[in-house]
Amino acid sequence: MSKYTYSVIIPHRNTPDLLERCLNSIPERADIQVLVIDDNSDKEYTNQIEQICTNRSNVRLTMTTEGLGAGYARNVGLQQVDSEWILLADADDYFLPGAWDIFDSHKNDATELIYFMPVCFYSDTGLPGDRHLPIVKKLDSYFADPDYMTEGMLRYTWHEPTSKMIQTHVVTDNHIQFEQTRWGNDVHFSTLAGVYARSMAAYREEVYCLTISHGSLVHQHSLESRRCRYEVILRNNAYLRQMGLPEFQDSLMYSLKWAAKLGGLKAVVEFIRIGRQYDANFMHGAGKWVRNFFVSNNDYKNKDKYIVRK
Repeated sequence: MSKYTYSVIIPHRNTPDLLERCLNSIPERADIQVLVIDDNSDKEYTNQIEQICTNRSNVRLTMTTEGLGAGYARNVGLQQVDSEWILLADADDYFLPGAWDIFDSHKNDATELIYFMPVCFYSDTGLPGDRHLPIVKKLDSYFADPDYMTEGMLRYTWHEPTSKMIQTHVVTDNHIQFEQTRWGNDVHFSTLAGVYARSMAAYREEVYCLTISHGSLVHQHSLESRRCRYEVILRNNAYLRQMGLPEFQDSLMYSLKWAAKLGGLKAVVEFIRIGRQYDANFMHGAGKWVRNFFVSNNDYKNKDKYIVRK
């Protein structure tokens, strides 16, 4: 029998103030196991990190020195889980007031995978952001018409692992792990959880805040980061085809657009060559390319100061 109701896994590196905000959004309760996995933070932050974590009775801090990224850190956390439910969080995000009352109302559910509505704010200004909008669109489509396609969009294309409750046995019984990639480590994990969960549910309650902050992984834009994310998608698409779910593949057009923007024709040719190694279907989603092109041009409007391009 599990010792805890919930395990919250939080990878962290070099942002102790944001980590403290995240921890403050989690109740200090005996039935909540909080696993902070530090990904080789710089020594100047070590004392502050340890103080923040040791001041809370339900936090277990693991300091790793490998520096292998958030995927590795999350896998270290998975090895320590002793609970009925797993919740994933990023150190620069936080849970909303009332979130734990909502989680408690579902803790005895037989449903194996539960999705909730996220929100988004800028960390420095507190103003509303837009990182959550693609997720909201998927949820709204499901609420309007819960059929095979809209359920599948949640199960197989909601790549972020946050704002979800996952029964622990879904992860442990199927040996689900995060990829050890610098970017996009959570994509395949989220797809696998959707594949293996025998039942799912979605609710309109808002439980989690995705934030926008300078230099966070989601705002690191370089040819290296885009190539890494692209290969993550290629592997995940190949898995979906293998599982007989080709309709839920991600379009590759967005990646090719970024290749052109960051590396010109040479990068586009390289990306196409890499895609062919995975037998990629470059035409999947091509019908939406024009619309996505113009939308993606505005993806980072007014966000220049949050983006790192190296």
